[in-house]
Amino acid sequence: MINERASASRKRVTATVETAAAGGRETILREAAKLFSSKGFAESGLREIAQMAGIRSSSVYHHFASKERIYEEIIRIAVDAIHASALREIAALPANPSPRQRIEAAIAGHLRALHSNKPFTSTNAQSRMKLPSDVDAVIRPVRDLYSGFWRKLLEDAARAGWLKPGLEPRMLRPLLLGTLNRSVGWFDASQGPVDKLIHTTIETFSGIWSEPPTQAAPKPKPVIQKRTKAPAKKPRPQ
Repeated sequence: MINERASASRKRVTATVETAAAGGRETILREAAKLFSSKGFAESGLREIAQMAGIRSSSVYHHFASKERIYEEIIRIAVDAIHASALREIAALPANPSPRQRIEAAIAGHLRALHSNKPFTSTNAQSRMKLPSDVDAVIRPVRDLYSGFWRKLLEDAARAGWLKPGLEPRMLRPLLLGTLNRSVGWFDASQGPVDKLIHTTIETFSGIWSEPPTQAAPKPKPVIQKRTKAPAKKPRPQ
């Protein structure tokens, strides 16, 4: 009985410690994201992050080895949240959506996540400056995965004839994503719900679409009249 109580007590203590550790990690990430998004990566320090999180500087190292590792985690969280939101919006479409429906759903998902996780996504949107090579090496595969997702959406639309002739998906992708990401710097709730931003963005890019080619109706086969031989004339009686 005593051993069982001791075991149960140890489990409660372990669970409490794990919960506190998870909470401490989340607090560090949240406060660091606020700092990075307002001051930038280079101007933010671990001591300031610790002060904002309400912990000692040395406590940060229980969760992260360096400022760079915190930054990497924030970018990963931001990109993963946006990617997952875009996929959810597409999955909610009716069966067999058109390329245009898929892209417009992805726009909606991107903007919803962008503006509901602002400290994290703002850090990601502002982090296009030159970063240390080790940080870039970790962040790039995450970003490349999402970039590839958009590349496929646009290339599929082009192949299906939904994009206007002459539009290059490889140019359209950074133009579109750049427009979406820059909205984090100027749009806020006082300007209206995010649905209005989504509608305005979709309408702004409505000029890229052309009507998809329709399958031409099969031409009717020409009717060939069979010639019938005229009956042979009977010889006149002599």
